Amino acid sequence: MNTSSPSLVSPPLRVLIIGRGRMGQMVREQAERRGHTVVDLWGRKELQKGLWPEVDVAIDFTLPESALEVFAACRDQGVPLVSGTTGWESHRDMVEQQVREGGHRFLWSPNFSVGVHLFRRALAQVQKELQGHEFSVRVDEVHHTGKKDAPSGTAIALAQDLKNSGASHIEVGASRLPGVPGTHTVSWDSQVDRLVLEHSAKDRSGFGCGAVQAAEWLVAHDGPFNKILGMEDVWG
Repeated sequence: MNTSSPSLVSPPLRVLIIGRGRMGQMVREQAERRGHTVVDLWGRKELQKGLWPEVDVAIDFTLPESALEVFAACRDQGVPLVSGTTGWESHRDMVEQQVREGGHRFLWSPNFSVGVHLFRRALAQVQKELQGHEFSVRVDEVHHTGKKDAPSGTAIALAQDLKNSGASHIEVGASRLPGVPGTHTVSWDSQVDRLVLEHSAKDRSGFGCGAVQAAEWLVAHDGPFNKILGMEDVWG
C-alpha cells in the first residue's frame, strides 16, 4: 500500500469551497498552504444564485439537507466535486446512478483523514482474525456538539466495514461533547477478553488536508467515472 501523499497537481487548482463553517475554513487554509487558489467560499445562497466562477474543482462541507443540491449543481456545471457532507446516504443509489449516466467526477468520503483510512483497514483485518472466536463488536463515536448527524457517517462506515468482514451484529453509540474533533472506538468483547482500537483526531487539519489531496487526485484522475469514488481510490 502506498501511504505517501498524492502528488500536487500542476498548475495549481482553482478551488471553490461550498460551506463556510469550520471545515470550510480549514479546507481553505490547507488548499492555500498547498499552493492552490481558493476562488470563493459559498453558502447556500450563492449556490442557489448559480453565478459560477471558473473553477477546477469544488469541495463541499455543508449540511445533510444541502448535499443533493450541491451534487446536482456541480453535475450540471460539469465541476468535479469532492464532498465530505454526511447524512444523505439513503439517496446513494440514486446519486450513483446519476454519476454513471453522466460520467461525473464525484468523490465522497465520510472522513478524509489518512489515519482513519488506515484505521478502517486495520479494523477489517482484526475482525477477520476474530471470526469464530465468539467476540461481540461495538462502535462508539464522540464528536463536537455542532455535528448534526448521529451516529456520524464515519461510524456508519466503520460498522459497514466490520459487517463486510464477517461481523453479524454491531452496536453503534454516539455522543456529542464540546470541542471534540472526532474520536472513534471499536471494541471486541468475549467472556474472557476485551480488545480495543481507537482513532482520535487532534484537530481538523487532517480532514482538511485530506480533502484537498482528494481534490488533487480527482482532477488528475483519468477515470472511468462510473461510480462514487472514495478514499480507497485515492490511497489504494
